[in-house]
Amino acid sequence: MPTLAVKHRPKTWEEVVEQNVIKAILQNQINNNTVKNCYLFCGPAGTGKTTNARLFVKYLNGGSLTNVTELDAASHNGVEDIRKLTEDSHYKPIGTKYRAYIIDECHVLSGQAWQAFLKELEEPTPTSIFVFCTTDPQKIPATIISRVQRYDFKKITHGGIVNRLKYIIDAENNEGNNYTYEEDAISYIAKLADGGMRDSITLLEKTLAYDPKVTMESVTKALGTLDYTTMFDLTDCICKMDKKGTIEIIETTYRNGLDLKQFIKNYNYFVLDLCKYDLFRDFEYLQIPSTYSNRVNKYTKDDFAFFISLLNEVINLNTTIKWESTPKPIIESTFVLLCSEG
Repeated sequence: MPTLAVKHRPKTWEEVVEQNVIKAILQNQINNNTVKNCYLFCGPAGTGKTTNARLFVKYLNGGSLTNVTELDAASHNGVEDIRKLTEDSHYKPIGTKYRAYIIDECHVLSGQAWQAFLKELEEPTPTSIFVFCTTDPQKIPATIISRVQRYDFKKITHGGIVNRLKYIIDAENNEGNNYTYEEDAISYIAKLADGGMRDSITLLEKTLAYDPKVTMESVTKALGTLDYTTMFDLTDCICKMDKKGTIEIIETTYRNGLDLKQFIKNYNYFVLDLCKYDLFRDFEYLQIPSTYSNRVNKYTKDDFAFFISLLNEVINLNTTIKWESTPKPIIESTFVLLCSEG
């Protein structure tokens, strides 16, 4: 059974989320017969590079994926692989207008492999199209960059991801499933994905495998993400200078088998979110879900002023414990001192 990301991969440009300028340019090139021979699609993971490459060559050939070759450069990055591909590109396609080649993760190609491509890019066969896809364009030789038409894919917006996740849940329900979701939980998954559509769908699928009801509780448990209740409790103890409560939270976290280094790293993000909330008074720029608005709004003006110095202390703590094999005593000492200073 395919994953949800594969199952719901867009099959038309109408289904592709955002990247509207790039889609418009490619569509115009097809319609006006001004297609180039070499393209570079670059951008963060999960932003639609490979999907748009497939749709582009599909529409180029009148809706057919015949004579389309996909090469995963991560496992086929040698000069011989590329020579075979370029030699194949010299043959006239049968049944379609073009032979198309999609080279994914092209930044891992060897220097010799790029050299093998260079002549083909300088004097391309009129019936061949090459689309290179990468997350690291800076690793591609300048001689190649100057010979391709480059398109930079942007991260998908939070709203775009939320709408797509809802669409997928509705589509799955139309096939007989009985999934439900809370708006805050879907929004939280979208924030965790950080602009990557594929990652967001993977996170959704993992949550649905745990519980058909997508709630903040099910997302937190399924994904092992921040336990915000613990983070708020720890912050409350520090604000109240409650040394005993602070130590109990650290001890409970440790006994539950959680990595204390990761816990402090996550707490760093949490305190940063509190500082952001003080600036914007909105959850738009926060990872903290809006379901915790009551707890955030309990903090006073003095508390928010203290969070700036707390943020600095946690950043320093992260640096201090980075290479420590037993970080627990240092973490406890830091928080005891924080509670003493107020």
